[in-house]
Parts: sequence; structure tokens; C-alpha cells
Amino acid sequence: MRIGGIDIEFSAPSSTRLRIANPLYRPFLNLSAGAARSPRMSVRVLCDAWPLMQDLEKVFDTRDSWSLCRDEKSYWLNLAPLGCESPLWIARLDRGARRVDLYCQAGPEEKNGKRVISLPLVYPLDQLLLMYFLARRRGILAHAAGMVRGGKVFIFPGASGAGKSTFSQLLAAAKTGKMLSDERMIVREIEGKMIAFGTPWAGTAGIARNGSAPLAGIFFLKHGKSNRIEKLDAIAAADRLLPMISVPWYDPDTAAPIIAFAKRLVVQVPAYEMSFTPDPSAIDFFWKFIKKSS
Repeated sequence: MRIGGIDIEFSAPSSTRLRIANPLYRPFLNLSAGAARSPRMSVRVLCDAWPLMQDLEKVFDTRDSWSLCRDEKSYWLNLAPLGCESPLWIARLDRGARRVDLYCQAGPEEKNGKRVISLPLVYPLDQLLLMYFLARRRGILAHAAGMVRGGKVFIFPGASGAGKSTFSQLLAAAKTGKMLSDERMIVREIEGKMIAFGTPWAGTAGIARNGSAPLAGIFFLKHGKSNRIEKLDAIAAADRLLPMISVPWYDPDTAAPIIAFAKRLVVQVPAYEMSFTPDPSAIDFFWKFIKKSS
């Protein structure tokens, strides 16, 4: 699997078969191996007994679903929703998230004698693993829609209700480019350039495509009575961006490089605030602005 230009390899015991049920992952599967220098995460899937975690230091607890603990070398993620007698999965990852042990329960035995393991590639596991992996490799996971056109990507960060899905649907309907996501984008610095990637994590518009290109602009969306775009300086852009990216504020060692990268990103890439009306005129206005700016 490759997400955000990162190769993720899964392995499991020979007596099991891995299955990925989420169809949004299909465009990210079965790709040729990346370049030798591509970042790589190895996930070893285990059906062993649940590891003991009572002596670990607890770092964060949602109190109703997942918690994060750590020891001297590793982080431990534990998904145990209220009412469940045992965890749904436990993941141990080294501090750089290069190697992951994922403890899961296998299903009943099939006719071929193998047992099926459905990989829990849903929130929070997939996004938490990528967040920790990207933190130390000049990258972020952003709460943003994204479109590629003419070899450039434009991303549209916004909190729930800001208009990401509405604007994404308008962009998709206009067919002026290819939507990569209406919910989550990855941005990485590669050889000095900021590259934006689509992800499998779609929003209400259901848009999740595998694609990437250099990032040309950041547009913070908000609903308005008219279409308007205003340039933001780097300080204002950083203030707007930080709440829109995945940051483990409970873990300062990991949060620090994410924050530093976000600040560097808005220095290199122009950022704007875009107020828009929920109709096709917003898309015409946006592309006229892009043409004039370039």
C-alpha cells in the first residue's frame, strides 16, 4: 500500500489471510514498489495473546474508545470502546513509527484452513500511524480538501461546517480539475518542494483519490455572502493552519516537529482566506483568481 508517497508493507502468519474491507483503499493498493529512498513502514500483524499494558505510562485516554501508552522505546495504541470485554486491536509502534506490531483477532477458519484477519484500517489507527510517521519526516496530515489541475495542487482546509464538502462538490461538478479528497490531505516536503497527496479518508462527499503534485496554494474556506479571497501573512496562516492538522498535543516530543513543519509550510506556500457562496459562481471566481495570480 502507498499513502502520501509512503510505502506500507503488511505481513501476517502463513496460517492467515489479510483482508481490507474498506473500498476507499483500493486505489492505494497493489502498487509497484517505491524508489529505494521512499519512506517505508512495516506492519506485522499478529494473532497472539493481548500484550500486558498495565505497567506502561499512560499518555492519553479518550475515555470511551482509544488510549495511548508508552515505554522507553515504543508507543502503544489500544482501541477498547466502552462495553467491549477485550480490545478490538492493540498496536505497538517504535518512536518513528517505522515498525508496527498490530495485534488483532482472526475470524473463523475458512475452507482452505486459513483464518481471515480484517485489517482495522479505519480511524483512529490509520491516521494515528501516519501522523506519527510523518511527524519526523517533514510531513503533516491536514483536515482539508484538495484538487489537482495543471500539475499543481490547491488545498482547502476547514473545520467541520466551514464548507469543504460543499466546495468540493462544486469543484467536482465544474470538472475543472481532479478532486483528490474532500476531507484529508497529506503534505510532505520532498527534495525541497512541498508535495500534496490525496488520501483514502473521504468526507461526506465521498472523494478519495490517489494522486499528488506540488502544492501551489492554501485556501482557508468559510461560507460568505459573496466570493472573496484575501492574502494571509505567514503568522496568520500558521494560526489558521495549526487547528486544521493532526497534532498530538498530549505528546510534546511528537507535536514539536509537526508544528515546526506547519510554520515552514506557510512560509513557502502562499495562503489565503476564501469566503464563498454555495453556487457555481464560487468556482469561476476561484479559477479567475488563480489565473490572475499566476
